[in-house]
Amino acid sequence: MNVAIMMILALAMILFGAELFTNAIEWLGRKWHLGQGAVGSVLAALGTALPETAVPVTAIVAGKGSLRAQDVGIGGILGAPFLLITLGSFIMAISLLLIRRRGSAPKLNVYGRSYRRDMTVFLLAFAVVTLTGCVPNPWLHKAAPIFLIGIYITFLVLTLRDKVNIDSDGELHPLYLQGKAEIPGMLQVWLQLTVALALIVGGAHLLSGSAEQVSVWLNIPTFVVSALLIPLATELPETLNSVVWIRQGKDALASGNITGAMVFQSTLVPALGIWMTPWNLNQEALLTAGLTLAAATFIFGMFQMQGQVKSSVLMTASLLYWILPMQAIVTRYDLHVAYWLGFAGFGIILLLSFGIGTRYRSL
Repeated sequence: MNVAIMMILALAMILFGAELFTNAIEWLGRKWHLGQGAVGSVLAALGTALPETAVPVTAIVAGKGSLRAQDVGIGGILGAPFLLITLGSFIMAISLLLIRRRGSAPKLNVYGRSYRRDMTVFLLAFAVVTLTGCVPNPWLHKAAPIFLIGIYITFLVLTLRDKVNIDSDGELHPLYLQGKAEIPGMLQVWLQLTVALALIVGGAHLLSGSAEQVSVWLNIPTFVVSALLIPLATELPETLNSVVWIRQGKDALASGNITGAMVFQSTLVPALGIWMTPWNLNQEALLTAGLTLAAATFIFGMFQMQGQVKSSVLMTASLLYWILPMQAIVTRYDLHVAYWLGFAGFGIILLLSFGIGTRYRSL
C-alpha cells in the first residue's frame, strides 16, 4: 500500500514538473533566440536526462566495482534509450491518435533536417557503444569514450547553429511563475526551471525506488530490473514533456525532446559507463542493444522512405519493447508458451495499428 501511494505521488510530481518544465524551456529558448531543434534536442533533453543519468552513475560509483552494481549501471545506461525508442514511441503514437482524432492524419510533423541529424548521430553512437561491449579490445575501450564525447560536441554545435522556426509558434503560454508582468524576466524563467527539475528528479527518484521494491517481489534478474523498471521511471519526464507538446501542436519540440535525449544517452552517459566499468555486455545487454538499434533503424528507415513519421510506424516499433520482459519471464519461469502468446499479441497489435492508420488516411 505504501509503495502504491509513493508511486502515485511520484507520478503526480513528474507530471506537474513536466508541465512547468516545458513552459519554462520554451521561454528560455525564446530569450536565447534558439530554434526549436535546439530547444527540444538540447535544452529539454539535457534537463530531463538528469534522473536517468544519475541512477546508473550513482549505482556504479556507490557499488565500488561489484558485479551487481555494474549490472544496475549498464542496465540503466542501455535501458534508457531502449525505453525511449520503444515505449516512448508507443506513448507518442497513442497521443497522436487520441489528440488528433479528426481533421488530420495521425503523424508526427517533424523538421526533416533536425530529425535526420538526431537519428543519424544516435544510430552511429549507439552502434559504437554496442560494438565496444562485444569486442574485448583495450584500444577500442579507451578510444570509444573520446569518440562519443567528440560526436556529442559536434552534434551540439550543429544543433545550436540551427535557427529554424524560432518564431513560428507565435505567442507562448504565460510563464506560470511570472506574476503580473507581461514578459517574464530571466530570473523568473530560471526559478521555474529549478522548481520543475526538482519535482522531476524527486519524482523519478521516488518512482525508481518503488520500482526496485516491486522487482524484489517479482524476483527478476538485476539487469532486467535496471533495464526496464528503473528507466521506466526516469524516462517519464521526456515522454510526458512530449505529450504536452503534442497536445499543443508543437511536434518538432516533442520529437526533438525524445531524439535529443537519445543522443545524450548514447554518447555522454555510455562514455562514463565505458570509462568506469569493464563494459562487457552479457546476453540480456546485447538483446537490449539489438532491440534498440532495430527499433531506431526501422523508424528512421520508414521516415527516409515516406518523408514522415506515422503513428502506425511508431506503434510497430514499440512492439519490440515487450521482447525483453517476455524473454525474462520465459527464462525465469520456463514458460516457453509465452513466446507463442507474445508473438500472437504482436500480430494483433500490428494489424490494429495499421488498420487505424488506414482508417485515418481515408478521412
